[in-house]
Amino acid sequence: MPRDDDDDDELTLREPEPGDEPALLRWRSDPESRRLLMWRTSARTSDDVAAWIARRTGDPQGSFAIVARSEQPVGFVQLTRIDRVDGHAYLGLLIDPDRRRQGAASRAALLMEERARVMGLRKLLLEVLGDNAHALRFWSKRGYRVVGTLRRHHEHDGTHHEVVLLEKMLWPSQSVAAVEAPARAPLAMANQADLIRRMASDPEVRDLTTRLFALMGQYKYAYNWAWYGRPIIQLPQDVMAMQMLILDEKPDLIIETGIAHGGSLVFCASMLELLGEGQLLGVDIDIRAHNRMAIEAHPLAHRIAMLEGSSIDPAVAQAVRARAGAARKIMVCLDSNHTADHVARELALYAPLVTPGQHLVVFDTAIEDLPASSFPDRPWGPGNSPKTAVRAFLEQNPWFQIDRELEARLLFTVAPDGYLKRIAWPPT
Repeated sequence: MPRDDDDDDELTLREPEPGDEPALLRWRSDPESRRLLMWRTSARTSDDVAAWIARRTGDPQGSFAIVARSEQPVGFVQLTRIDRVDGHAYLGLLIDPDRRRQGAASRAALLMEERARVMGLRKLLLEVLGDNAHALRFWSKRGYRVVGTLRRHHEHDGTHHEVVLLEKMLWPSQSVAAVEAPARAPLAMANQADLIRRMASDPEVRDLTTRLFALMGQYKYAYNWAWYGRPIIQLPQDVMAMQMLILDEKPDLIIETGIAHGGSLVFCASMLELLGEGQLLGVDIDIRAHNRMAIEAHPLAHRIAMLEGSSIDPAVAQAVRARAGAARKIMVCLDSNHTADHVARELALYAPLVTPGQHLVVFDTAIEDLPASSFPDRPWGPGNSPKTAVRAFLEQNPWFQIDRELEARLLFTVAPDGYLKRIAWPPT
């Protein structure tokens, strides 16, 4: 149930003591804590707590610790189902509701990860209730990636709920004062996360980036590039971001609205070819004959299928859903008409297809941040842009979150606030 964002250097992990029992009794008997942590039993007396602690501390396949600040208990953290042969365990964490958003959860998780490394473990897993959006965001920011959803897995009050399974690979032991591993482990990044965050928040860097981005647009900078013989009409930074996402998340199917010259289709297909699996489905209201011929004649055409028609046409959307039916991991990229209404309809139709752990990328959200004069012959502009639609979408869909870490790396992107990652299925 963690909800804080900052590290707390004063926090420690220690063995439980008799004086901890009142706090543990309060936490174990709290109905909301029991619901979110999926506990089957509660503690009603100090004897119940003492018996529970005895089980936890006496479990050879577990590790239990009190999270303490100035020796006072503020929560607890534990490893269960420790498998020393395969090198993994399940992580559990609770912070006192009155002590959240003070850095305790971040520090406690980092300290327990260090303990797991010392024990020789290489991976931690955890299970989060599907409707616990706060916890899913918290763990995602700390390098835990969604690996699956357990459908109708946990029964509570007569209803079966989804449970999200997450994992994190543990890097070789380092000081807990060091920066945490990159959020998309196990990919190794040369640059440090704290340096990236400082770069992205530097006012001078942000000002220069904004000014240069606007100037580049005047000269149609994105039109300077091609991929494998086809014009791609993207910033190189976004191309780099997409290759990282595709190679990391390994989608079975990528759905892309907006084909143009086919450069983005060919690019995505080349990433799937590197992976040795996966298909790409492009949708466009008007696939020009010469572009279709070039795409169909391309060496990577065996990974590409195309549908002609409006992406918001219900019949087209139904055809897309039919082709997506057998795919286990689906990524979606929206890059067609850029009005807020059109993108909002695309989001309603195609966001439900994106699977946990995959990205939903909404391109050209940068329109919102440019002068209206930048689009003299277009129906979109500030206040009527893809970002307008994304903002409304996120208010109603906490199962997606903006990939801030990726955006911080990019600096230059046509999709600010547009790299969205699905962290869970909505509850049913």
